[in-house]
Amino acid sequence: MDKHNPQLGLTVLNGDWGATSLSAILGVLESVFKELSTVTGQLPDDRIEVSRWRRDHPLVVQGRRPYKIYLTASDTYWSQYVYQFSHELCHVLIRSDRFTDHKHKWFEEALCEAASLFVLRRLVAAWTQAPPHSVFKAEEFAPSHGTYAERVERRHAVDQETSLANWFLDHCEELASDRYNRSLNGVVAVALLREFRKNTTLWRDCTALNSWDANQDEDFRAYLNSWSSNLAGSHAGPRLPCVVARRLGIAGTTGSPFHRA
Repeated sequence: MDKHNPQLGLTVLNGDWGATSLSAILGVLESVFKELSTVTGQLPDDRIEVSRWRRDHPLVVQGRRPYKIYLTASDTYWSQYVYQFSHELCHVLIRSDRFTDHKHKWFEEALCEAASLFVLRRLVAAWTQAPPHSVFKAEEFAPSHGTYAERVERRHAVDQETSLANWFLDHCEELASDRYNRSLNGVVAVALLREFRKNTTLWRDCTALNSWDANQDEDFRAYLNSWSSNLAGSHAGPRLPCVVARRLGIAGTTGSPFHRA
């Protein structure tokens, strides 16, 4: 039988999840939901149904309500559940399906990858201090979330002799042509992760994404400017677009959008 959390609008559908229980899975996903919704200050605009499938990658179905999220995690690989669900939930919270086809979508993929790593690290403390009751020995498992995050972050490390700005200049066209290139958007994700860990309120700026049609933005600098404009007058003004521009070495509003650091 499916497991529901009516308060969060979250349901885990019965299926071939392996050697675990729906109650335990729901407990894991609730942990993710609470972390991301708290830091973004955003709730989904509809219910979320989570199913398991055997394809190569997790997915949130575009343009469907209630939201339908498919995960590939199974058994008691809790960190994998966290990693996958955080990414797809981030897509939901930033309303990725408002505008689905523009060349800057790679940034959303990087952002959702950062969300996965951010939540994994947050749950080390959360599961130690207040472990979900439905997850057997969750407090003992908690450090494994940090280990999982560290392993992913090492894969996306940039050569220390290469500045992130120079790396981005070399790869910006490739990013725009393939939003799902994890080896590339993962590098940006790790850079953003450091900023989010220093100031968790930056997540709130992400909720202004997809409030305009980014097909009008000729390059990534223009995309950041549009984002800033849509944040103007909000809680703290446009902060995260400026952070991203600084980290990626993107110049201001005149001249070439990119420069070598």
